[in-house]
Amino acid sequence: MISKPEPASPVQPCTHRHQPPSLAWIRRDMRHSRSRRATPILASPFGAPRLLLAVLAGAIALALMDTAAQAAAGPAPRPAGSSLEQYLGRWNYDQPDRDGMRNVAVIQCPANNTSCAGPAPSGGPLLIPQVGDIVFAKDAGGGVVGRTDQGCTWHFTVHPASLELAPPLQYCFNQVIGSGYTLTRWSVTVRGSHERETITAVSHQPNGDYDFILNNGSRTRVAEQPSPGVVRGFAGTWLYAPADPQTMVNIVISRETRPDGTQVRLFPQTGVVSFTKGRDGIVVAHTDNGCRWTLVVRGNTAQLAPSSQSCPLPGSTVTLTHWVIASDGLRQASVLAGIKESGARTSNFLLNVGELNRQ
Repeated sequence: MISKPEPASPVQPCTHRHQPPSLAWIRRDMRHSRSRRATPILASPFGAPRLLLAVLAGAIALALMDTAAQAAAGPAPRPAGSSLEQYLGRWNYDQPDRDGMRNVAVIQCPANNTSCAGPAPSGGPLLIPQVGDIVFAKDAGGGVVGRTDQGCTWHFTVHPASLELAPPLQYCFNQVIGSGYTLTRWSVTVRGSHERETITAVSHQPNGDYDFILNNGSRTRVAEQPSPGVVRGFAGTWLYAPADPQTMVNIVISRETRPDGTQVRLFPQTGVVSFTKGRDGIVVAHTDNGCRWTLVVRGNTAQLAPSSQSCPLPGSTVTLTHWVIASDGLRQASVLAGIKESGARTSNFLLNVGELNRQ
Protein backbone atom coordinates (compact mmCIF):
# COMPACT_ATOMS: atom_id res chain seq x y z
CA MET A 1 0.00 0.00 0.00
CA ILE A 2 1.29 3.49 -0.86
CA SER A 3 1.22 5.66 2.27
CA LYS A 4 -0.30 9.11 2.28
CA PRO A 5 2.39 11.85 1.98
CA GLU A 6 3.14 13.82 5.16
CA PRO A 7 2.41 17.55 5.13
CA ALA A 8 5.40 19.75 4.34
CA SER A 9 7.44 20.92 7.33
CA PRO A 10 8.36 24.61 7.72
CA VAL A 11 11.85 23.54 8.83
CA GLN A 12 14.42 23.65 6.05
CA PRO A 13 15.32 20.02 5.17
CA CYS A 14 18.90 18.81 5.38
CA THR A 15 20.84 18.82 2.14
CA HIS A 16 22.78 15.64 2.89
CA ARG A 17 21.89 12.10 3.95
CA HIS A 18 23.23 10.50 7.10
CA GLN A 19 25.16 7.31 6.43
CA PRO A 20 25.81 4.58 9.00
CA PRO A 21 29.36 4.78 10.37
CA SER A 22 31.91 2.51 8.70
CA LEU A 23 34.26 0.26 10.60
CA ALA A 24 37.26 2.33 9.40
CA TRP A 25 35.66 5.52 10.74
CA ILE A 26 34.95 3.85 14.08
CA ARG A 27 38.53 2.63 14.42
CA ARG A 28 39.96 6.06 13.44
CA ASP A 29 37.67 7.81 15.91
CA MET A 30 38.75 5.46 18.69
CA ARG A 31 42.47 6.05 17.90
CA HIS A 32 41.94 9.81 17.98
CA SER A 33 40.06 9.50 21.25
CA ARG A 34 42.95 7.57 22.83
CA SER A 35 45.48 10.18 21.70
CA ARG A 36 43.44 13.00 23.17
CA ARG A 37 42.94 11.33 26.54
CA ALA A 38 45.50 10.13 29.01
CA THR A 39 42.82 8.38 31.03
CA PRO A 40 41.73 4.98 29.64
CA ILE A 41 38.14 4.90 28.36
CA LEU A 42 36.91 2.49 31.02
CA ALA A 43 38.47 4.67 33.74
CA SER A 44 36.43 7.67 32.65
CA PRO A 45 32.91 8.12 34.05
CA PHE A 46 31.62 8.27 30.48
CA GLY A 47 34.01 5.68 29.03
CA ALA A 48 31.78 2.61 29.29
CA PRO A 49 28.81 4.19 27.49
CA ARG A 50 31.10 5.46 24.74
CA LEU A 51 32.66 2.03 24.28
CA LEU A 52 29.20 0.43 24.18
CA LEU A 53 28.08 2.91 21.53
CA ALA A 54 31.20 2.21 19.48
CA VAL A 55 30.66 -1.55 19.67
CA LEU A 56 26.97 -1.21 18.72
CA ALA A 57 27.86 1.04 15.79
CA GLY A 58 30.36 -1.54 14.57
CA ALA A 59 27.83 -4.34 14.87
CA ILE A 60 25.27 -2.33 12.92
CA ALA A 61 27.80 -1.63 10.18
CA LEU A 62 28.69 -5.33 9.93
CA ALA A 63 25.03 -6.29 9.85
CA LEU A 64 24.35 -3.82 7.06
CA MET A 65 27.31 -5.12 5.09
CA ASP A 66 26.13 -8.73 5.57
CA THR A 67 22.55 -7.87 4.57
CA ALA A 68 23.76 -6.17 1.41
CA ALA A 69 25.86 -9.21 0.51
CA GLN A 70 22.90 -11.56 1.04
CA ALA A 71 20.63 -9.37 -1.10
CA ALA A 72 23.17 -9.38 -3.92
CA ALA A 73 23.51 -13.16 -3.76
CA GLY A 74 19.71 -13.77 -3.82
CA PRO A 75 17.62 -15.98 -1.52
CA ALA A 76 19.42 -18.91 0.01
CA PRO A 77 18.35 -22.29 -1.41
CA ARG A 78 16.19 -24.39 0.84
CA PRO A 79 17.59 -27.76 2.00
CA ALA A 80 16.69 -30.43 -0.53
CA GLY A 81 15.32 -32.77 2.13
CA SER A 82 12.75 -30.44 3.65
CA SER A 83 11.81 -29.03 0.24
CA LEU A 84 11.20 -32.49 -1.21
CA GLU A 85 9.12 -33.84 1.66
CA GLN A 86 6.34 -31.29 1.23
CA TYR A 87 5.43 -32.67 -2.20
CA LEU A 88 5.15 -36.34 -1.28
CA GLY A 89 1.79 -38.09 -1.02
CA ARG A 90 -1.51 -38.33 -2.87
CA TRP A 91 -3.04 -35.19 -4.36
CA ASN A 92 -6.57 -34.92 -5.79
CA TYR A 93 -7.62 -32.37 -8.36
CA ASP A 94 -10.11 -29.94 -6.81
CA GLN A 95 -13.57 -29.66 -8.34
CA PRO A 96 -13.26 -28.27 -11.90
CA ASP A 97 -14.81 -24.84 -12.48
CA ARG A 98 -15.43 -23.72 -16.05
CA ASP A 99 -16.21 -20.12 -15.05
CA GLY A 100 -12.83 -19.56 -13.41
CA MET A 101 -11.06 -22.17 -15.59
CA ARG A 102 -9.82 -23.93 -12.47
CA ASN A 103 -8.71 -27.44 -13.41
CA VAL A 104 -9.95 -27.02 -16.96
CA ALA A 105 -7.39 -27.73 -19.66
CA VAL A 106 -7.57 -26.21 -23.13
CA ILE A 107 -6.67 -28.30 -26.18
CA GLN A 108 -6.20 -26.01 -29.15
CA CYS A 109 -4.35 -25.49 -32.40
CA PRO A 110 -0.67 -24.52 -32.14
CA ALA A 111 -0.23 -20.76 -32.33
CA ASN A 112 2.04 -21.03 -35.39
CA ASN A 113 -0.39 -23.22 -37.37
CA THR A 114 -2.86 -20.95 -39.13
CA SER A 115 -4.43 -23.74 -41.22
CA CYS A 116 -5.24 -25.99 -38.28
CA ALA A 117 -8.78 -27.16 -37.53
CA GLY A 118 -9.39 -27.31 -33.79
CA PRO A 119 -10.11 -30.56 -31.94
CA ALA A 120 -13.72 -29.68 -31.08
CA PRO A 121 -16.43 -30.70 -33.55
CA SER A 122 -16.96 -26.99 -34.25
CA GLY A 123 -13.30 -26.62 -35.22
CA GLY A 124 -12.44 -24.60 -32.14
CA PRO A 125 -10.62 -25.43 -28.90
CA LEU A 126 -11.81 -28.18 -26.58
CA LEU A 127 -12.16 -27.70 -22.80
CA ILE A 128 -11.33 -30.78 -20.71
CA PRO A 129 -12.01 -30.74 -16.94
CA GLN A 130 -9.21 -32.40 -14.98
CA VAL A 131 -10.15 -35.00 -12.35
CA GLY A 132 -8.23 -37.75 -10.58
CA ASP A 133 -5.05 -37.85 -8.55
CA ILE A 134 -1.28 -38.06 -8.66
CA VAL A 135 0.98 -39.76 -6.12
CA PHE A 136 4.38 -38.12 -5.63
CA ALA A 137 7.18 -40.28 -4.22
CA LYS A 138 10.96 -40.07 -3.91
CA ASP A 139 12.96 -41.59 -6.72
CA ALA A 140 16.36 -43.26 -6.46
CA GLY A 141 18.18 -40.23 -7.85
CA GLY A 142 16.99 -37.76 -5.23
CA GLY A 143 14.16 -36.33 -7.29
CA VAL A 144 10.41 -36.98 -7.34
CA VAL A 145 8.37 -39.37 -9.46
CA GLY A 146 4.66 -38.76 -10.03
CA ARG A 147 2.18 -41.49 -11.00
CA THR A 148 -1.27 -40.47 -12.17
CA ASP A 149 -4.52 -42.38 -11.86
CA GLN A 150 -4.54 -42.79 -15.66
CA GLY A 151 -1.31 -44.77 -15.62
CA CYS A 152 1.35 -42.26 -16.67
CA THR A 153 4.64 -41.75 -14.82
CA TRP A 154 6.49 -38.41 -14.76
CA HIS A 155 9.83 -37.33 -13.30
CA PHE A 156 10.55 -34.05 -11.49
CA THR A 157 13.42 -32.23 -9.81
CA VAL A 158 13.08 -30.18 -6.64
CA HIS A 159 13.84 -26.47 -6.96
CA PRO A 160 13.97 -23.97 -4.06
CA ALA A 161 10.37 -22.83 -4.64
CA SER A 162 8.81 -25.45 -6.92
CA LEU A 163 8.78 -28.93 -8.38
CA GLU A 164 9.66 -28.95 -12.09
CA LEU A 165 9.34 -31.56 -14.82
CA ALA A 166 12.82 -32.89 -15.65
CA PRO A 167 13.80 -33.58 -18.32
CA PRO A 168 11.37 -31.12 -19.94
CA LEU A 169 10.20 -33.47 -22.72
CA GLN A 170 8.46 -36.62 -21.46
CA TYR A 171 6.02 -38.82 -23.38
CA CYS A 172 3.23 -41.13 -22.25
CA PHE A 173 0.63 -43.06 -24.19
CA ASN A 174 -2.48 -42.81 -22.08
CA GLN A 175 -4.32 -46.12 -22.19
CA VAL A 176 -7.48 -44.59 -20.70
CA ILE A 177 -8.07 -41.95 -23.37
CA GLY A 178 -6.34 -43.90 -26.15
CA SER A 179 -3.84 -41.24 -27.22
CA GLY A 180 -0.39 -39.98 -26.28
CA TYR A 181 1.03 -36.64 -25.26
CA THR A 182 4.41 -35.07 -24.68
CA LEU A 183 4.77 -32.85 -21.65
CA THR A 184 6.98 -29.81 -22.16
CA ARG A 185 6.51 -28.16 -18.74
CA TRP A 186 4.87 -29.06 -15.45
CA SER A 187 5.47 -26.72 -12.53
CA VAL A 188 4.16 -27.49 -9.03
CA THR A 189 4.08 -25.31 -5.91
CA VAL A 190 2.78 -26.34 -2.49
CA ARG A 191 1.47 -24.42 0.49
CA GLY A 192 0.47 -26.72 3.31
CA SER A 193 -2.12 -29.20 2.00
CA HIS A 194 -2.83 -27.22 -1.17
CA GLU A 195 -1.01 -27.47 -4.47
CA ARG A 196 -0.99 -25.26 -7.56
CA GLU A 197 0.26 -26.34 -10.97
CA THR A 198 0.63 -25.31 -14.58
CA ILE A 199 1.09 -27.76 -17.45
CA THR A 200 1.95 -27.33 -21.12
CA ALA A 201 2.07 -30.29 -23.47
CA VAL A 202 1.56 -31.53 -27.01
CA SER A 203 -1.52 -33.72 -27.42
CA HIS A 204 -1.03 -36.25 -30.20
CA GLN A 205 -4.42 -36.87 -31.82
CA PRO A 206 -5.24 -39.07 -34.84
CA ASN A 207 -5.81 -35.92 -36.92
CA GLY A 208 -2.74 -34.00 -35.75
CA ASP A 209 -0.90 -32.46 -32.83
CA TYR A 210 -2.48 -29.85 -30.56
CA ASP A 211 -1.36 -27.66 -27.70
CA PHE A 212 -2.51 -28.75 -24.24
CA ILE A 213 -2.53 -25.95 -21.65
CA LEU A 214 -3.56 -26.02 -18.01
CA ASN A 215 -2.92 -22.60 -16.50
CA ASN A 216 -4.93 -22.88 -13.29
CA GLY A 217 -4.46 -26.32 -11.79
CA SER A 218 -5.13 -26.91 -8.10
CA ARG A 219 -5.07 -29.99 -5.90
CA THR A 220 -5.54 -30.95 -2.26
CA ARG A 221 -3.51 -33.55 -0.38
CA VAL A 222 -5.52 -36.57 0.84
CA ALA A 223 -4.71 -39.50 3.08
CA GLU A 224 -3.87 -42.87 1.59
CA GLN A 225 -6.58 -44.52 3.63
CA PRO A 226 -10.15 -44.28 2.25
CA SER A 227 -12.36 -41.54 3.69
CA PRO A 228 -15.63 -42.97 5.08
CA GLY A 229 -16.69 -39.56 6.34
CA VAL A 230 -16.81 -37.97 2.87
CA VAL A 231 -18.86 -40.71 1.19
CA ARG A 232 -21.92 -38.54 1.80
CA GLY A 233 -20.60 -36.24 -0.94
CA PHE A 234 -21.43 -39.03 -3.41
CA ALA A 235 -24.40 -40.82 -1.84
CA GLY A 236 -27.74 -40.12 -3.52
CA THR A 237 -29.21 -39.95 -7.00
CA TRP A 238 -27.41 -38.18 -9.82
CA LEU A 239 -28.60 -37.28 -13.32
CA TYR A 240 -26.38 -36.85 -16.37
CA ALA A 241 -26.51 -33.28 -17.67
CA PRO A 242 -27.80 -32.79 -21.23
CA ALA A 243 -25.27 -34.08 -23.75
CA ASP A 244 -23.58 -31.48 -25.97
CA PRO A 245 -21.80 -32.71 -29.13
CA GLN A 246 -20.04 -29.35 -29.56
CA THR A 247 -18.33 -29.35 -26.15
CA MET A 248 -18.25 -33.18 -25.90
CA VAL A 249 -19.99 -32.99 -22.51
CA ASN A 250 -21.55 -36.41 -21.84
CA ILE A 251 -20.63 -37.69 -25.30
CA VAL A 252 -19.30 -41.26 -25.39
CA ILE A 253 -16.73 -42.15 -28.03
CA SER A 254 -16.95 -45.78 -29.12
CA ARG A 255 -14.24 -47.43 -31.24
CA GLU A 256 -14.81 -50.84 -32.74
CA THR A 257 -12.01 -52.58 -34.62
CA ARG A 258 -13.19 -54.50 -37.68
CA PRO A 259 -11.38 -56.31 -40.49
CA ASP A 260 -12.03 -53.29 -42.73
CA GLY A 261 -10.79 -50.75 -40.17
CA THR A 262 -11.88 -48.96 -36.99
CA GLN A 263 -15.41 -47.66 -36.73
CA VAL A 264 -15.86 -44.62 -34.48
CA ARG A 265 -19.28 -43.71 -33.19
CA LEU A 266 -20.46 -40.95 -30.85
CA PHE A 267 -23.55 -41.25 -28.69
CA PRO A 268 -24.95 -39.32 -25.71
CA GLN A 269 -24.57 -40.56 -22.15
CA THR A 270 -27.93 -40.23 -20.41
CA GLY A 271 -29.78 -41.59 -17.42
CA VAL A 272 -29.41 -41.76 -13.66
CA VAL A 273 -26.73 -43.15 -11.36
CA SER A 274 -27.55 -43.92 -7.72
CA PHE A 275 -24.75 -44.09 -5.17
CA THR A 276 -25.11 -45.88 -1.83
CA LYS A 277 -22.68 -46.03 1.09
CA GLY A 278 -20.56 -49.13 1.50
CA ARG A 279 -18.07 -50.03 4.20
CA ASP A 280 -14.61 -48.60 4.79
CA GLY A 281 -14.86 -45.66 2.41
CA ILE A 282 -16.53 -47.59 -0.41
CA VAL A 283 -19.41 -46.18 -2.44
CA VAL A 284 -21.58 -48.41 -4.66
CA ALA A 285 -22.82 -47.07 -8.00
CA HIS A 286 -26.04 -48.47 -9.50
CA THR A 287 -26.52 -47.63 -13.19
CA ASP A 288 -29.67 -47.69 -15.32
CA ASN A 289 -28.71 -50.95 -17.03
CA GLY A 290 -28.81 -52.82 -13.71
CA CYS A 291 -25.05 -52.98 -13.18
CA ARG A 292 -23.37 -52.46 -9.83
CA TRP A 293 -19.91 -50.91 -9.47
CA THR A 294 -17.74 -50.19 -6.42
CA LEU A 295 -15.51 -47.15 -5.97
CA VAL A 296 -13.16 -46.10 -3.16
CA VAL A 297 -13.47 -42.54 -1.86
CA ARG A 298 -10.49 -40.40 -0.83
CA GLY A 299 -11.29 -36.77 -0.22
CA ASN A 300 -13.42 -35.36 -3.05
CA THR A 301 -12.56 -38.17 -5.47
CA ALA A 302 -13.96 -41.67 -6.01
CA GLN A 303 -12.07 -44.25 -8.08
CA LEU A 304 -13.12 -47.63 -9.43
CA ALA A 305 -11.93 -50.33 -6.99
CA PRO A 306 -10.95 -52.91 -8.01
CA SER A 307 -9.70 -51.24 -11.18
CA SER A 308 -11.43 -53.69 -13.54
CA GLN A 309 -15.06 -54.76 -13.02
CA SER A 310 -17.47 -56.59 -15.33
CA CYS A 311 -21.23 -56.71 -15.57
CA PRO A 312 -23.03 -59.36 -17.68
CA LEU A 313 -26.01 -58.06 -19.64
CA PRO A 314 -28.42 -59.78 -22.05
CA GLY A 315 -26.39 -60.31 -25.22
CA SER A 316 -23.25 -58.48 -24.01
CA THR A 317 -20.77 -57.92 -21.21
CA VAL A 318 -19.60 -54.49 -20.09
CA THR A 319 -16.23 -54.12 -18.35
CA LEU A 320 -15.17 -50.88 -16.76
CA THR A 321 -11.42 -50.30 -16.71
CA HIS A 322 -11.44 -46.73 -15.40
CA TRP A 323 -13.94 -44.55 -13.58
CA VAL A 324 -12.91 -41.48 -11.60
CA ILE A 325 -15.37 -38.98 -10.18
CA ALA A 326 -14.81 -35.63 -8.47
CA SER A 327 -17.74 -34.38 -6.39
CA ASP A 328 -18.49 -31.23 -4.42
CA GLY A 329 -21.79 -32.65 -3.17
CA LEU A 330 -23.85 -30.93 -5.88
CA ARG A 331 -21.95 -31.61 -9.10
CA GLN A 332 -19.86 -34.45 -10.40
CA ALA A 333 -17.14 -34.38 -13.05
CA SER A 334 -16.01 -37.78 -14.27
CA VAL A 335 -13.94 -39.81 -16.71
CA LEU A 336 -15.15 -43.30 -17.58
CA ALA A 337 -13.67 -45.94 -19.89
CA GLY A 338 -14.23 -49.60 -20.63
CA ILE A 339 -14.93 -52.39 -23.07
CA LYS A 340 -18.20 -53.78 -24.43
CA GLU A 341 -18.25 -57.32 -25.80
CA SER A 342 -21.19 -58.45 -27.92
CA GLY A 343 -20.53 -61.91 -29.31
CA ALA A 344 -17.53 -61.62 -31.63
CA ARG A 345 -17.67 -57.82 -31.65
CA THR A 346 -15.61 -55.78 -29.18
CA SER A 347 -15.59 -52.02 -28.78
CA ASN A 348 -13.74 -49.62 -26.49
CA PHE A 349 -15.65 -46.67 -25.12
CA LEU A 350 -14.61 -43.43 -23.43
CA LEU A 351 -16.55 -40.70 -21.68
CA ASN A 352 -13.90 -38.02 -21.20
CA VAL A 353 -16.13 -35.11 -20.10
CA GLY A 354 -18.80 -36.55 -17.82
CA GLU A 355 -21.07 -34.18 -15.90
CA LEU A 356 -23.81 -35.14 -13.43
CA ASN A 357 -26.04 -33.12 -11.09
CA ARG A 358 -27.53 -34.24 -7.80
CA GLN A 359 -31.27 -34.81 -7.85
